[in-house]
Amino acid sequence: MSSNWRIIDCTQLQGEITAKRGKVVISPNNASPTEIAAVDVAVLLLGMGATISGAALHRLFQNDAVVLLCDWRGVPEAGGYGWSDHSRVAARRRAQASLSEPRRKQAWKILVKTKIQGQRDCLRALDKPEYVLLDRFAKSVRSGDITNVEGQAARFYWKALFGSTFTRIPGEGGGINGMLDYSYTIARGHGIRAVLAAGLEPSLGVFHRNRANMFCLVDDLLEVFRPAIDLAVIELFLAGKCSVEEARADLVAIACGPFSDEGHTIPTVFQTLAQSYGRYVEGEIDKLDIPTRNPVKAASRGG
Repeated sequence: MSSNWRIIDCTQLQGEITAKRGKVVISPNNASPTEIAAVDVAVLLLGMGATISGAALHRLFQNDAVVLLCDWRGVPEAGGYGWSDHSRVAARRRAQASLSEPRRKQAWKILVKTKIQGQRDCLRALDKPEYVLLDRFAKSVRSGDITNVEGQAARFYWKALFGSTFTRIPGEGGGINGMLDYSYTIARGHGIRAVLAAGLEPSLGVFHRNRANMFCLVDDLLEVFRPAIDLAVIELFLAGKCSVEEARADLVAIACGPFSDEGHTIPTVFQTLAQSYGRYVEGEIDKLDIPTRNPVKAASRGG
């Protein structure tokens, strides 16, 4: 397992990123450079004001880091990563491409049900009585979620959290929407690494089929982690940190924080889930293994 752990945010950088003897050197135009060991980098967010050398990219990809290219809002537009050296990459990707429709639908059912259960537990942790109805939504998910229970539950969930006037707008960039997007982006970077490490093709999703999305599978698996991120971001928002600018470090920590009841972090559990999906598509297991989580415990943590 890779030891990469640092999230490097260069979305506001005006300067260049180069390489020097196994290190990535970040050089702002008007400040002293900072050197970071490439082996420590998990995800690098690159903004529009920065340039990066081929040598720096080589060092990052050589150490399994993911580079996400972001627009002026800090929203990723593209990504770069090294080629997988998983020993079963060809077999797994063939299995992905030929996965039967019943097994694909069953996998999506499990992912959707787990996500809604997480949303239920998020509401319960915040003392929202509406959590009871989300439990009913979770129990009604069918194979392939053909009745779009996920969408119905999401609309109910966001209204229960923030009131009837709130609309969850991905990419809006401001306030709670921007804070959620930022933590999701960090988690997505970890997901890209996990999917590639498992020898899977990230563009072959379980449900997501957008032709322009290179990371459909990552986005499918990410659904499981969103409610845990939601809860922690909302707690941060309620504590008075109401923008990405004033909460950036906290938002990174949230996306890298504990997830399972055993204390495993989101990146670690993402790796476990990606490996489980790899075994599932190859027929080694009949059901996805998703570690359990109790967000009520998270809500009672200090700080």
